[in-house]
Amino acid sequence: MEDGVALVADIGRQSVRFGLTGGAEGDEPREIKRFSNADHQTFTSALVAYLCGVGLRDARLPSVLAVAGAVRGDLINLTGSRWYISLAGVEAVLREKPLALNECAANALALTRLPPTTFTALPGAAPKPIAPGGNYAVIGVGTGLGVAALIGADGRHVPVQSEAGHIGFAPQNGDEERFATFCKARGGLVEVETLLSANGLLLAYEALSGGKRLPAPEDVTRNAGRDPIAGAVVRMFVEHLGAFVGDLALTFDAWDGVFLTGAIARALETQLKQPGFRRRMEARTAFRRQLAETPVALVNRADLELIGAAAAIRNA
Repeated sequence: MEDGVALVADIGRQSVRFGLTGGAEGDEPREIKRFSNADHQTFTSALVAYLCGVGLRDARLPSVLAVAGAVRGDLINLTGSRWYISLAGVEAVLREKPLALNECAANALALTRLPPTTFTALPGAAPKPIAPGGNYAVIGVGTGLGVAALIGADGRHVPVQSEAGHIGFAPQNGDEERFATFCKARGGLVEVETLLSANGLLLAYEALSGGKRLPAPEDVTRNAGRDPIAGAVVRMFVEHLGAFVGDLALTFDAWDGVFLTGAIARALETQLKQPGFRRRMEARTAFRRQLAETPVALVNRADLELIGAAAAIRNA
């Protein structure tokens, strides 16, 4: 091992970020570089390019890989990408067996290393510090919909990865019914991620506008105040996200807090503070009081995967 130094990676659908952690310079990820998946035929090619760039091509390095996909077995399929990750192939390059975890599980671990200033409280109960014995849920809203939990056990926190973003979409009002009908007419299965994602914003706009398409998700979020259709889309998005937050709090017993991460969640901060989000979150026959006492906060960082990967190395 290179003087306690380890490699961390955030492997997404379109790009991969590498960094170093540990050693004399501490645990904060450093030497961070991004590579486009389109520029490399394989993940290993991008990894070797990074190692050459930081002068560690022949080093023996432990590593943690935060992957946008289900982590099972040696071969990990990267969701929505032609890449797959061979852990044996990574071990051949780094000469140590890597640890892989779902990217949202890495986000959950990152919460244990963030200062209070990182969090923006949403209406409701005030956020609680991450504490031993507490249960928390983490929802990442961006290109896709990531879900994980941080479960307290024996004085430490265990990240629990999940693919809950792919559970079935359950419409609860007229706009959600229109959206689901639109998606089904196009031959698609309607999952929660079908709406609660970057592409979901565009699909929802197309559904509620009668077929008009916008080029980018930002065209929906930025125009919510002056375009009635964009406003209706954002309202539907935020309210269904509230319902999903309630579902996950119940699923994971996450009464100690739910945290929202990702670029889209941050872009919708104003709308998340409106009553519809919390109303849908708490709309239950049972456990309404417990949900009313469950805090929800935004996480104002874009590098959680690397921070969480560094935390996983320390906790290994």
